[in-house]
Amino acid sequence: MKIAVVGSRGVPATFGGIEKHCEEIYSRLVKIGHAVTIYARKGYIDESIKEYKGIEIKPLWTFKSKHLEATFHTFWALLHAVFSDADIIHFHAQGPCLFAWLPKLLAPDKKLIFTCHGIDWQRNKWNPLASGIIRLGEIFSATLFDTQITVSQALEMYYRNKYNINSITIINGVTITHTKEPEEIKEKFGLEEKEYLLFVGRLVPEKAPHKLIEAFRQIHTDKKLVIVGDSASTDDYVAHLKNLAKGDDRIIFTSYLYGEALREIYSNAYLYVSTSELEGLPLTLLEAMSYGIPTLSSPIAPHVEVIGNNEDFGYLFKSEKLSDIKEKLEQLLNQPALNLIRMGLKGQDRIRIQHNWDTIAKKLEIAYNFTRRHKNTDKLTSAIRRHFALT
Repeated sequence: MKIAVVGSRGVPATFGGIEKHCEEIYSRLVKIGHAVTIYARKGYIDESIKEYKGIEIKPLWTFKSKHLEATFHTFWALLHAVFSDADIIHFHAQGPCLFAWLPKLLAPDKKLIFTCHGIDWQRNKWNPLASGIIRLGEIFSATLFDTQITVSQALEMYYRNKYNINSITIINGVTITHTKEPEEIKEKFGLEEKEYLLFVGRLVPEKAPHKLIEAFRQIHTDKKLVIVGDSASTDDYVAHLKNLAKGDDRIIFTSYLYGEALREIYSNAYLYVSTSELEGLPLTLLEAMSYGIPTLSSPIAPHVEVIGNNEDFGYLFKSEKLSDIKEKLEQLLNQPALNLIRMGLKGQDRIRIQHNWDTIAKKLEIAYNFTRRHKNTDKLTSAIRRHFALT
C-alpha cells in the first residue's frame, strides 16, 4: 500500500506531537511492507535527508509565516500527492483539511483519511480570521473523508456530538526507555536527581505554563521548576513567561531539548506538571509516565482519559484556578516521596500496556485496509470497530 502524508512538518520528529506520532507509526508501517511519503516543510528538517527509517521525505518550500506557512505547504503537498501513485492520502490536523476538496476533484479514486490531534481552531495563538479558516477545515474534516480517526475518546465524542459522525479512536503511544543519570543537564543547568518539577511543551497560551509559574512562585520549596520548550510563533508570550519568572532563580528555561538531554530531564524529574487547557492526547504526559515519573495534570478530558477519574494513575488539579494549582503542588511537595514513587510506577505500568506503538500502528494498518475495500462510510466505521474488538 502507498500512503502520502500531509500536515506534518517532517521527520525526524523534533517539533511537536504530530511529528512524533508520524515518525513512530509510519516507520513501523514501512517495516511491514508499506510505502510512505511524508511531505515536509523546508526549514524544519535537514533537506539532505531524503529517507528516514524507510520513510520517503519530500521537503517542499512554503512561506515562513505564522498564518500562511501550513496553508501553502498543504496546498503544494496535495498538488503533488494527487498526481502521485499513492493509494491513500492521510491528513493530520484540522487546518490541512481546508484543501481536502482538491484530491476529491482531481483524484477521486484515492482514499482520504484524517486524524484529529486536537481542536486546533480553539488555540489562543490564532486571530479570529485564522481561527475561522481552521474551523472551515474542521467542517471539511467531518464531511469530505472516507475515514476519520481521533487520538482520544474525548475527540471522538466531540465529532459525534457536533457532526453526528462516527470516527474511530486510535490513541497515541509511547516508547518505554531506560532512565539516564543527570550528566548533561547537571553540567548545563545545575540540575540534580529528583530536585525539580518539570514542564515540557510548546510555550503557547493554551498550555498555560504561566499558571504553573505563578503558582510555583507562591510556594516555599527548595525544588526548582524546569520549563522545557520555546516559542511556536509566540515570541511575545515567551517574553511574558520569562518576565513572570524574573527574580526567581528556582525557575529555569532550557528551550527545546532533544535526544539524550530530553531523556535525562525526564528521567530525573521529581514531578511532571501539565497545566494545559487544550489537548488531543498529550504525548508529553505519556512520555513522562513512561519514565515512571508521578504526574500532575489539569482536569481536562484528555488528561482524565489517561489518568483516570479517581486519580488512579496520576494526580489531577481540582480545577484550572491558580489557587487550586498552588494547593495541589504544595500537597504533593509535602507528601512522603514513597507515595509519589508508587504513583509513578502505576502510571508507567498503564502506559506500557495501553499505549504501545506497535499495536497502534497495526490498528492504523487495519483502518487503511478496510478503507480501501469499503465505500459506505457508516458500514466502514462499524467494520473497523468490530475488527478492533477482535484484536
